Amino acid sequence: MPPRHCILVAEDDHDVRELIRTRLTALGHDVHTARNGAEALARITSVKPAAMVLDINMPVVDGFGVLEELRTRGCLFPVLVLTARHAADDVRRAVSLGAKDYLTKPFSEAQLQARVARLLRAPAAVPPTSALVGD
Repeated sequence: MPPRHCILVAEDDHDVRELIRTRLTALGHDVHTARNGAEALARITSVKPAAMVLDINMPVVDGFGVLEELRTRGCLFPVLVLTARHAADDVRRAVSLGAKDYLTKPFSEAQLQARVARLLRAPAAVPPTSALVGD
């Protein structure tokens, strides 16, 4: 069985959130959920996710706002945007804000599993350094 990863799912639609939670839990992941962007941002410190599945259209703080805040905080875990928004501008904006992948709804269980597996295989980002050791 693959290693257990902690995944944070931020999705305002209860049924979709529970579907994702159930599917990822069945794959052996430790899944935590948030109903909106503000709740997701509040949980990051305690949950310490290996990856995040993020909706864009959420109340309080939308997915773009979450991505902006993750960038500000220097969070390095990969994010899969999972949303009904499929416009090219939305995809570009999400990727420019740091999303590693983008999947539109409706989606299949196989698509979700494959995208999350790929997200977890991606090498962790290396934070930039301002000076080399020994300089």
